[in-house]
Amino acid sequence: MDISSNSLSSSEKRKLLEKLLTKRHVTKLPLTFAQQRMWYLEQKCTSVPVNILSSVFRLRGELDLEALRRALDYLVERQEALRVTFSVDEQQVWQVISPERQASLSVYELESLPVEERETYARSLIDRELETPFDLHLGPLFRALLLVLSPREHLLVFNIHNLIADGWSLGILYRDFSQIYTAIVEGQSSPLSPLPLQYTEFVQALHQEFQGERKERECAYWRQKFQGLSPQIKLPPPVKIYSRDSQDYGVIEFSFSADEVNGLRTLARSQGVTFFMSLVAVFSAYLHLYLQEERLVIATPVANRHSTTSENLIGYFVNVLVLDVDLRGAPTFRTLLERIKAEAKDCYAHPQLPFNELLADLPFPDRNARNPLAHFMLAYHGFTIEPLKLPKLEIEQVEHLHKIDLSDNPYEMDIHFWDNSKTSLSSQKQAGCLSGSLLYCDRFDSSTVAQIIVEFQSLVRHLISSPDLPIAAFPIADKHHL
Repeated sequence: MDISSNSLSSSEKRKLLEKLLTKRHVTKLPLTFAQQRMWYLEQKCTSVPVNILSSVFRLRGELDLEALRRALDYLVERQEALRVTFSVDEQQVWQVISPERQASLSVYELESLPVEERETYARSLIDRELETPFDLHLGPLFRALLLVLSPREHLLVFNIHNLIADGWSLGILYRDFSQIYTAIVEGQSSPLSPLPLQYTEFVQALHQEFQGERKERECAYWRQKFQGLSPQIKLPPPVKIYSRDSQDYGVIEFSFSADEVNGLRTLARSQGVTFFMSLVAVFSAYLHLYLQEERLVIATPVANRHSTTSENLIGYFVNVLVLDVDLRGAPTFRTLLERIKAEAKDCYAHPQLPFNELLADLPFPDRNARNPLAHFMLAYHGFTIEPLKLPKLEIEQVEHLHKIDLSDNPYEMDIHFWDNSKTSLSSQKQAGCLSGSLLYCDRFDSSTVAQIIVEFQSLVRHLISSPDLPIAAFPIADKHHL
């Protein structure tokens, strides 16, 4: 029985967990499936900090430093993932929950500096913090930095390693910290309910339930799904000779206006599909026209939080699903939306097989390819991240950084979308817009990718205005036949 099953009541899930877990408060446990891949990548980059999540907030008003310390300590005690370090024992990697309950907070008083020098020096301290690698063995892997510019102006930095937190976790971090700090300042008890499941329990259950018959069923589904499908597609020749050790990647940023986003949302709603599905559809339509391919395999990350027991846990639980996008038979955009809706629904019913195990389980003719199954990745960061809300303080998030390791990116193109209506970074100018970034490999040069973005943005406008025309009829169709 699956603990994430919606057919189980809360009490039934709890009883099942008690059967799965042989010991509570385990302090040494295996890595989650998602962590295993990131651990491997981390070992390749020891001198430069990669795979980090950081945020910088400007606080104007009355800050209670002691309340801030206590709130951070409470958060570290509540969330076991914030106390994780890693150890290697006979080639087995373990994560260890430290008994240390005190948060790492560094405070720098800059009031003695001339006013005109404070911002510059503060920036240098922030850069130093973000450029200081995390020690995965000694920790801590969550650090906070407070810069005192004046009695009523501060800069607060949160810096956390991706191995212990994903994007979803940031929303939990901001929300819980805000509520705890507010309660302390106002002399109230914590408003946070006890976590129904601790991190150690969740990881233990994750490993113990996903084995045997359950694991074989998941493997059988994906094996059958991609049986006979050749992942080989006709890609443009690389700008440089490709080697598996290549680290040549570039990034280009782009955006869609509020009107374009609203148009796509309206069309998606009319078809009963999610906004994410509509993004998969427009990206697939462009790749179809660019490559003249009728079957595309697109990878996409999922939060992998399937029950209420994990929705309030900080941790790194992300998995990757692969969508088989069918563009045969000259579909219209509306038809493509329906196909992707059915495909996504099918795949989301089987979300737990680790992507690395999926790759290992399928027979591929060319295992030396960057990725023998999926050449493209699409990620939609559409979960809501509420801003910090602290009493007697005006708060501006001035920076958010998700620094990832590109040296072993297995995709030819990796496209990310950020919904600015759901993040605390949104300004009035950005509100309603959709930001994007395209990571591309050495198969493409920067000028080619810049042209791809222009064409992609144009195609989206055409698809929104004429969803009942065959996709092949749109302007780009004859430009890139390879």
